[in-house]
Amino acid sequence: MTQPRIAVFARLANGDAAPTRLITGQNTLLGRTIHGLAYNPTRDEIVVPNALADAVLVFRAAAAGSEHPLRVIEGPHTLLVTPHAVSLDLRNQEILVASLTGRRINVFRWDANGDAAPVRLIEGPKTELGHVVGLAVDPERNLLAVANTHEILIFNRTDNGDVAPRGRIAGPKTGITDEPWQMEFYKGRIFLAASNHFHQNLYDGVTLRPDATDVPDDPWLNPILGFMGIWNITDNGDVAPLAMIRGPFSGLIHPVGLALNPKDGEVYVSDSVKNGVLGFLVPQFFPQEKPNVNSDGRQSK
Repeated sequence: MTQPRIAVFARLANGDAAPTRLITGQNTLLGRTIHGLAYNPTRDEIVVPNALADAVLVFRAAAAGSEHPLRVIEGPHTLLVTPHAVSLDLRNQEILVASLTGRRINVFRWDANGDAAPVRLIEGPKTELGHVVGLAVDPERNLLAVANTHEILIFNRTDNGDVAPRGRIAGPKTGITDEPWQMEFYKGRIFLAASNHFHQNLYDGVTLRPDATDVPDDPWLNPILGFMGIWNITDNGDVAPLAMIRGPFSGLIHPVGLALNPKDGEVYVSDSVKNGVLGFLVPQFFPQEKPNVNSDGRQSK
């Protein structure tokens, strides 16, 4: 996040491995706050938000070095405000963007370029959108899941304007306390990186607020560990996850990024404290998929 670059690694990379390729440099227009990206296999493109520029960048998937993006969605008509996450609807050919401080979801055509207006915009008090840093769309069920401040909100995919969520997953049984982050859909299930990173703004301008007596501890020292959890898209209310990856042996502290590889039964989770990516072999999370294995039983490359 702190360096304006996209690093590409081999799928089975492990330890202190060097990236096979970097997208970095002045021409890329990347900012230092790349909190999420998405891959479009249909167009073979990478879609990346630039929160500091209120923009969304689209690169060739094979881009390397200081390469210009193919397209840049940016300008006053986009209504983007600190975009932190993107999700792709491949069936309906749309890019969905979570605007953090704008407290809104912007939806664009996937070939949008320049100062393009969104085709839909979910915003307003009825939406209850707040700290939005993750979202995922399920085109088969026409549903949209949003990682909100302390919960998962569910909307209709085609919702527009100031609309109330049709459902929410929240409460002590969920294990979600603060700042759920990136999420993905897979066959009717929501996969979520729940950071549980407690963040409280104790400052008013550059001075401590009157109700704050001291500089806060490092928020990454929060004793409540995060986790990766799975829910059914039909879940509503205070529902425990169907499955979780968590605990000291998992290595997860405050997970924020998430990617799925159902074919090989893998889940990849980036952790903001570890400053790394952890890969988990969990074929049981993808019961309708069979991982590729060699004759000796080892997973193939």
